Parts: sequence; structure tokens; C-alpha cells
Amino acid sequence: MKKTLSITAALALTLSLTAVASADPINGTVSNTSGPAPISTEEPIIKPEEVVLVPTPMIEITERTYFYNAPNGEKLGALAPQKIDTTGNRTGVVLGGEWVEVYTWLGKAWIYVK
Repeated sequence: MKKTLSITAALALTLSLTAVASADPINGTVSNTSGPAPISTEEPIIKPEEVVLVPTPMIEITERTYFYNAPNGEKLGALAPQKIDTTGNRTGVVLGGEWVEVYTWLGKAWIYVK
């Protein structure tokens, strides 16, 4: 039992050191004075190609809503009331509502919004 715990502890330590060693290093200098100090680097932390210029609209659903693999397609599951992010894809107005593509835990799916 003691050998198992020792081996487990050694593996956990090795894995944590591997994770730290494989992390992306910060290039630049860090300035530190007494008290909280900002970190200054030679390059920005958020790069221009990572900035979202046109965010996708959020939708707030107020009741259980089914989601589908395509507009008028196969039902995949249901979403509880929440705010969800859309992909920006929408179909035309149908019977006073529209089909909107959203992100779910199963990937992209479509919901009907009135």
C-alpha cells in the first residue's frame, strides 16, 4: 500500500512538472515594486488576430427549447432557459419566427426562435 501511494505521488509530481514545463512562456520583462504592480511585457498578451471584431449575438431563451441538427431536422435534445451564443447563421422568417444556429455541448445545432 505504501509503495502504491509513493508511486502515485511520484507520478503526480512528474505530471505537474511536465505541465509547467510545457506551458507557453511569457516573453518580456516583469516589473515588480512594493504593492500591486502591473506586468509589462514586450509584446501584448492579446494578439490582434485573437480579437473578435464582430461578436456573435447572444439569445436568451426563457423556456425549454429543443435543438435540431438542421432547420426542421432531427431533434437532438433540449436546452433549459439560459443565454446562449449563436454562430451568426440564421434562416428566413418562418411563421413569425426564425431558425438560429447555436453552440451546444453536442456541437452546432439549430433552434426555432419566435
